[in-house]
Amino acid sequence: MYNRGRYNIAVAGCGNLSYRLSIALKSAGHSLSAVYGRDIQEAEKLVYILNKPEVTGEGRFNTKATDDLKGLKDAEIIFIAVSDNAIEEISSALNEELSKINKYPVILHCSGATSVNILNIWPQYGVFYPLMTLSKTKPVDFKLIPFFLEANKSEVIDILISLSFSLGSEYKICNSQERLKVHTAAVFVSNFVNYLTGLAYDIAGNNQMFLMPLAIETVRKAFLYEHPSIVQTGPAVRDDKETMKKHLEMIKDMEDHKEVYEMISKLILKQRK
Repeated sequence: MYNRGRYNIAVAGCGNLSYRLSIALKSAGHSLSAVYGRDIQEAEKLVYILNKPEVTGEGRFNTKATDDLKGLKDAEIIFIAVSDNAIEEISSALNEELSKINKYPVILHCSGATSVNILNIWPQYGVFYPLMTLSKTKPVDFKLIPFFLEANKSEVIDILISLSFSLGSEYKICNSQERLKVHTAAVFVSNFVNYLTGLAYDIAGNNQMFLMPLAIETVRKAFLYEHPSIVQTGPAVRDDKETMKKHLEMIKDMEDHKEVYEMISKLILKQRK
């Protein structure tokens, strides 16, 4: 049933992750039988994209939208691609429906911060977590996305590896605690950096786009050495009080920006010592 490398898949969820992962899986040759959404209109929007010829491919079945979890019954693999606080609820409701007809597909969630054991009401379950920021508005090359894999059985691990290969993605098998560490680190390198970039936009005004080469080079350089602190630059690491004073004067009326500047400068100086 699971040894051919192309699977009959269904997805529960209509958010950013579901959107990008569904398109990638169907483009990779998997059959996507259904997309479940509590809001049927959102499910239909995603299905409309999935059934375009450039995604569907010749001779493959069309994907259907459903707001009934029983609509996922034909899938071999079901991805629960919803917010973390909804995973258990969807898993339980799905189990209640499919157990009535003796259907027990492989169930996967895609969360970085949620234990694999939240799915332990199923015979076969696992995690397929993409370490990447995803959005509906911007396509992403899945060959650049590493996946962190975990499962309750070796047979499910084999399926997860097969899925990774079909997407051309790198993968690592790890437990829930290691995945949580990586997810926490990802918040720093992605969400926090994005927030800081927003503060920089506010300060730079119309010159904001000139910051892009600096931002790209800073991140690139940070990963070339044993630790980013080795290549830390700027007035804080030099303890250049005069320059920092000028900067703080510049943003004296921007309370959040000033608070962040002072806090991070203090921590950079502490790290140097």
